[in-house]
Amino acid sequence: MSDSRKNEIVEAFKCRFEHFGFKKTTVDDVAKDLKMSKKTIYAYFSTKEEIFYHIVYQVAVRLRDQMGRDLADCRTNREKLERLIRIIFSQTRQWLKEGNDAFEFKYKYRIAELAFKDAYSELVQTIINNGIETGEFSTTSSDMMLLFIQGIVKECMDKITSEPEIMVEEEAISAVLKLLT
Repeated sequence: MSDSRKNEIVEAFKCRFEHFGFKKTTVDDVAKDLKMSKKTIYAYFSTKEEIFYHIVYQVAVRLRDQMGRDLADCRTNREKLERLIRIIFSQTRQWLKEGNDAFEFKYKYRIAELAFKDAYSELVQTIINNGIETGEFSTTSSDMMLLFIQGIVKECMDKITSEPEIMVEEEAISAVLKLLT
């Protein structure tokens, strides 16, 4: 399968999502735009949600890489994790401010949440492992800590999606650091 064809499909969906929204974007419309069959699109992606995930994941990877560079000036792994959590909450709050109708928000948020979690897991895992190696973190299971951290952040994210004015960042950071030390 051609990467250029896949990118063409992704870009067409991206334009449609931006212009018409997730709900009103259909595979039929994109197939017509690209003058290809739906079967061709489905050879690359099994669902519209998968395409949206792919688009958001690409953004998440770019942001993760930028964050990795931004965290380089932190002296400790504890500082890196604190800053990373603050950045994640800040990005989420910004996205929430953009406004979405209920349907759009429900699907877009869940798909985006998964894409960002997948993209950021490697960065968080690296920080945890480095903290264990330097003796900064007392835990021995970085895999389990990653799951706990993801759970804390997810629960806090769910809280701010229902109550955007609530400030849970410091509580989340405190809980995460208690787990690690």
